[in-house]
Parts: sequence; structure tokens; C-alpha cells
Amino acid sequence: MAPLPVSNTARYFVDYQQGTHEHTLVARATGATSPASFGSIINGFLLNLTTLLVATTLTRVRFAAQGSTVSNPVITGFEGSGYGSGAPTNEQNAIYLDFVGRSSGGRRVRLAVFGYKGAFSDFRLTEAESAPIANAVASLNAPSTCFLAIDGIDPTWYPYANTGANAYWQRNLRV
Repeated sequence: MAPLPVSNTARYFVDYQQGTHEHTLVARATGATSPASFGSIINGFLLNLTTLLVATTLTRVRFAAQGSTVSNPVITGFEGSGYGSGAPTNEQNAIYLDFVGRSSGGRRVRLAVFGYKGAFSDFRLTEAESAPIANAVASLNAPSTCFLAIDGIDPTWYPYANTGANAYWQRNLRV
């Protein structure tokens, strides 16, 4: 399958803070998704995960239109909102929950959130093991104009979230 340009869809960039580290979550959307609508959707998704995350603050949201490589700040109404609890350890800044899905066009999609504070077990949390994961996957699978694959099609998200440590943050957080 030929690669599609990164600007194939509109994108929202959600900047969030954990401790002293800032991370960015990228969600693809249709151009018709207003910032207020997107804010409500991302707020619901993060509220579903709040018991699994260290203290996290949504600091800024940026938007890049379809075909553009430039993002500009937008107001969603949820900037400053907090999720999770507890101060992150160095290790938790590198640990993430990774949701994976696939569009009917065959394109894979991922959505990662840093600051997971739970146990690792087999590096995967299924809907059957975790109510927050079940709720988060349900919100991703709800028909919407957000969380699209790069081909602009609403994907089917798998019934689990992978956990892992990001190698970039792992190297940068070593003491």
C-alpha cells in the first residue's frame, strides 16, 4: 500500500503536561470538526483513562488543516483540564498506553497516551481486564469525526491497549 502524505487529513495536536515533561497526542479529524466538538471528545476519552494515569494537564490544542503542515493554537474549552492523580516517577514519564486500530481502507492507526501508572503484566490491557480500557475503546469506536485513520476513514479500534516504554524518553530520563 502506497504511503499517504501526513497532511492527508486535518489533525488536532493535544499538548499535555506530566510533571516537568510535555507530550503531544495527535488525532486525525475531518475539517468539519470544530475545536469545541473535538475538545469534548478528547475530554471524554481522557476522563475514561483518568484512573490509569499520573497527574496530567491538557495545556494546549493546535489544529492543522487538511493539506497543511502548519498547526495553529485553537481554543477547545478544555485547556487546563486535569486527568489522573499522583506525581509521576521518572519511569512513568516514559510509559504509555497505545491504542491500535485499522480502517476499512486497510490503514493502521495508533493513539498513545503517556503516564500510565499501572502494572505491566503481559504489556497489554484488554477490555475484559480493565473497565477504563473498555470505556476508552468504546469512545474511540463511537462514530465521530475524530480519531480517523490517515485515509480519513473511521477505524475499528482493537479491544485492548498495549503498554510499553518509549525508547526516546527512556534514554532522556536515565539518571
